[in-house]
Amino acid sequence: MRKKQFYTRTSKIPIKDVYTPQDLGDSWNYEEKLGYPGSLPFTRGVYPTGYRGRIWTIRQYAGYGDPEETNNIFKSLLSWGQTGLSVAFDLPTQLGYDPDDPLAYGEVGRVGVSTPTLREMELIFQEIPLDKVSVSFTINATAPIILAMFIAAAEKRGVPISSLAGTVQNDNLKELTARNAFIFPPRPSLKTSVDVIEFCVKNMPKFVPINVCEAHYREAGASAATAAGLAFSNAIAYLESTLERGLGIDSVAPKIAFYTYSHVDLFEEVAKFRAMRRIWAKLLRKRFGARDPASMALKIGTAVGGSVYTVEEPLINIVRGTIGALAAVLGGVQSMNIACFDEAYAIPTPQSLKVSVRTQQIIAYESGAADVVDPLGGSYYMEWLTDEMERRITEVMDRIEQAGGAVEAIIGGLYHQMVSTEAYNFQKEVEKGETPIVAHNIFKEDGGDEQEIEYYRFRKETYEKAVDRLMKTKQNRDSARVKASLKALREAAESGENIMPYILDAVKVYATVGEICEVLRDVYGEYREPPPI
Repeated sequence: MRKKQFYTRTSKIPIKDVYTPQDLGDSWNYEEKLGYPGSLPFTRGVYPTGYRGRIWTIRQYAGYGDPEETNNIFKSLLSWGQTGLSVAFDLPTQLGYDPDDPLAYGEVGRVGVSTPTLREMELIFQEIPLDKVSVSFTINATAPIILAMFIAAAEKRGVPISSLAGTVQNDNLKELTARNAFIFPPRPSLKTSVDVIEFCVKNMPKFVPINVCEAHYREAGASAATAAGLAFSNAIAYLESTLERGLGIDSVAPKIAFYTYSHVDLFEEVAKFRAMRRIWAKLLRKRFGARDPASMALKIGTAVGGSVYTVEEPLINIVRGTIGALAAVLGGVQSMNIACFDEAYAIPTPQSLKVSVRTQQIIAYESGAADVVDPLGGSYYMEWLTDEMERRITEVMDRIEQAGGAVEAIIGGLYHQMVSTEAYNFQKEVEKGETPIVAHNIFKEDGGDEQEIEYYRFRKETYEKAVDRLMKTKQNRDSARVKASLKALREAAESGENIMPYILDAVKVYATVGEICEVLRDVYGEYREPPPI
């Protein structure tokens, strides 16, 4: 009888029963492959003492329909010991539509907070110390607008732009190929992302202007290796575009972070994080000529769960989230959000958010996983798997490079082809039972799929309240100043200038997300996905 072959869960790397020094080969060199934490090649982490001095930032992703409700949950999260905030926006805000737009109907406030103007941003952060708490904004196509609102809200409270800490996702290339919350075509999308990067490099020393996303390729169905390779290819495009503007690599690279997903294949995920740091260090040193070690030290934020969670028996998603979080800690990430156990049903309740915060705290303070830097380093299996993951990620990067780089590969449909093929194959394996998912395709109870849990339910009055507030904001603002600011923005976009200063002027006079995006749509056009290859 033929022995069953085992593989890593998504990258399908064949794995053996046991690993020995022979699997690393005679040429395997400790200094070249590992070194020490906080130094090249950064395989073992970006800080010499890991989490001993300070644990990762606990940054649960949250945002309810209206800003007051979001403000309340943020205050609760901070009181539970969360160390950073992460704002979830509704789809109209992400796609550049105001609540009163017919295209926004049914989605206002449904999966996050509705934020059409500076007024909502002011309410979201009311009584929250913006000079002391770092804030992450999961926003892309409208990232320049949301960042401008944040700056304006802080300045109205006397907090200077130089004091603001946090990050804005701002990865428009991945929106075009994974998550699909895009507005503009590839080249204008790249341009607006780089506008934000350039503005932050020059004006916001504590703020990270982009999170290059591996995460959404994972959620779209790509393997760990493919997702990382596509993310690195996008990062190359961003770096090259900033250099074309005359910015130095050592002023830009330290400001770039990556956003990843950590799933339930413990060792595959740890190997991925370690390999990504090594690849980044080599890429920055050899291709871009970086000299500052900070440029070569890849900062990684991660989310846990999401697509690996099940609607069946949702409480067992707590276990899946814990395994993914442990992988992230063993892999040395800098910040973390665990998708809540009710993810398959709705946006999280306060109870499920608190469970995710407490899960991270237990790992940090009770498990011992944070006490040693790179605790799996030196394992024959882990080092072999890290090397293999590095090889496979690099192969994906080479394929994109041969296609002309990220933008050309996106326009040509290669990204879609790679992600959709892996997603289709994975789904077939799940349906055939070849990839086991507890309570979904194995150990499934007849007639007992779903458990009764309390989950967040959207309220119709959220929409009505958002439209009413928007109407009052428009009535009370100076229409002439709004019109003038939008005219200046149009001229800047048409001339190819950095649009950030003009958007900042517009939001300060309460121009809306929809009004600003209408101007930019006229100038840049709207993207339409190419047909599948």
